[in-house]
Amino acid sequence: MSLEDLLKKRTNVSFFREDKIPDKKVIEEILEKAHNLTPHKNNFYMYDIEVYGPEHYEEKKYVALATVCSHAKHQYSNKYAKKEDFEKLEKIYDEWVDCHKNMKTREQFIEMRKKLNKIHFNNQVRAPYLLVYTKKDKMITKSQQENDYYKSGRVNDIFQLDKPNPTMWLIQSGMHSMVTSSLAVEKGLDVSFCKCFFYNTHIHSNILRKSLKNSNDIAFLMGIGYGDDTKHQYKSWVEKPLLNEIVKWK
Repeated sequence: MSLEDLLKKRTNVSFFREDKIPDKKVIEEILEKAHNLTPHKNNFYMYDIEVYGPEHYEEKKYVALATVCSHAKHQYSNKYAKKEDFEKLEKIYDEWVDCHKNMKTREQFIEMRKKLNKIHFNNQVRAPYLLVYTKKDKMITKSQQENDYYKSGRVNDIFQLDKPNPTMWLIQSGMHSMVTSSLAVEKGLDVSFCKCFFYNTHIHSNILRKSLKNSNDIAFLMGIGYGDDTKHQYKSWVEKPLLNEIVKWK
């Protein structure tokens, strides 16, 4: 499969199969290759990746609650939302998931949308393997500090380690995730991204804890697994812009 084919094949999925889980060794191999193949300026890695495997399935439910979409998002993401609101939201989520398990026709989909007031969730965050791209606390790692070049003092002379570029970690996260997603698709896996989430103590999850102080400290979430073709897959209805609206030849 060519690189172009890999990029064409990757698309966001809303549901991952629960009966077919990729082997952990496959994910480890993908992440090792991505680490070695993704270029970063001066080899400074300004992000961390936390990986939550299948054993965190129930905890991921609270992440899914934090991805509630449509008009309802503002109702739950604001600071005035109460514990009772999230208890109600969890019941809505459970019903939403059950509806997708038994949904066979478009009429059933429309009926569900009306019943749940068009509320839906980014359920891809319950993927077997969920990667959380977060902002790194320090610009240089322990192994780099043990390197002779660092011990010579040259690193501190040349680079401002105490003043990292504030946006570089986001650029690096995007670069790494695209290499990772391509390697995963090459293995026959599906990959789905999610940026629409918020943190609330009433649905605390360790997975989203780094967004407690600042929601922007998590770049995005990326799920890896096997897409569930038996369930409805949500998509963006926003059309891509024209090429010449983005690429400007000078």
